Amino acid sequence: MLDTILSFIYGLDPWLVLGLLAMMPFVEARGSIVYGIATGLEPLQVFMVSVALNILVLIPLLFFLRQKFIMDIIHKIMGRKITRLVEKNRKKFEVYEELALFSFVAVPFVGTGAWTGALLSTVLELNQKKSFLVIAAGVLAAGIIMFLGTNGFLHILM
Repeated sequence: MLDTILSFIYGLDPWLVLGLLAMMPFVEARGSIVYGIATGLEPLQVFMVSVALNILVLIPLLFFLRQKFIMDIIHKIMGRKITRLVEKNRKKFEVYEELALFSFVAVPFVGTGAWTGALLSTVLELNQKKSFLVIAAGVLAAGIIMFLGTNGFLHILM
């Protein structure tokens, strides 16, 4: 099964795979930058395309997550415990909300990217326009970290 999936992926144009990876949850720009540079694509173009597509996916994502039926599902999944935790710490978070959201998205770990940042912004009911800008800045910062790290790592290996 894995061989079939890999042969399908290797048969696709690398730029298409890069674009799809950049917009996928958990992989996002971080993974697509590593993929693109490791595949031998032009590193600066890989960086720009990955970050741009990862930011572009935020527009429909933030809109979609704010729909009432989606909010209801999120609150059912997250449960009362998370809602109480958010309400209990809302005052503390409001002081640093932009910095906290930026830091969360900018750290290049799996599960801390634009998708999760958008979900966090929705659950905390943060301003949508501010959230977009802060998450976009976090994606850019994480992209720079991954770009520099991947380029440095590959230069050491070669």
